[in-house]
Amino acid sequence: MCLIEFGQFSHETALRRRKFAYAIRMVTTQLRTHSASFTRTLACTCAISFVLVAASCAPTAASATSAVATPTTTPSSAAAGSLASPAVCPVPRAPTSVSSADRGTQPYDRDVWQTLLYHHAKIRRTVTMIDNGVSAVTESDDPAVATLIKDHALAMRDRMVEGRQVRVWDPVFKELFARHTHVKLAVELTEKGVRIVETGDDAETVRLLRSHASGVSDFVRVGSAAAQRETPYIND
Repeated sequence: MCLIEFGQFSHETALRRRKFAYAIRMVTTQLRTHSASFTRTLACTCAISFVLVAASCAPTAASATSAVATPTTTPSSAAAGSLASPAVCPVPRAPTSVSSADRGTQPYDRDVWQTLLYHHAKIRRTVTMIDNGVSAVTESDDPAVATLIKDHALAMRDRMVEGRQVRVWDPVFKELFARHTHVKLAVELTEKGVRIVETGDDAETVRLLRSHASGVSDFVRVGSAAAQRETPYIND
């Protein structure tokens, strides 16, 4: 049955091609007396004919669909939360599943971070300067975003403890991670995010912690545009 249909399709295509070729010959014969516009008209005629022939050779939409099955994944609203699909990240399969990379790896942490940047307008953050450091509360009313905030905070705590840098091109981040043994971090999970207390045991570490906290607040306020800039140093 398939061979018969394919033969009929090929025969119809051949007939269409012959008809188009005949039409071109007729048009060009009539246009030879109009030499001034002959070349332009012939080019347009050939271009139109090429498009029509290509269309006649293409399989129908039903045939194309049956020939190549394109898998699609539509997560349920419960799985995806209220996160839209960012250009730089796949659609979440679950609130924290925004990456195909293994948890704890640089690609995974980057994907979570970029997703948070994309949804920065859903995040609120307050920073308080304390003795020897800062206290910051970062939260969201969106449960999916709140879960990502917690995921990111715990991942960054582990990275700081182990000295595994991120944003190595950013002087504030680079210097702060280089001094990770001088940093103390306490992460408390709240219902809608995290409360973090960061302290340093020397003046330079404290300055870097406060600069970092100010920079993160810029990320929350502005989004990706702020994340592409070096973090400014602050002196108090």
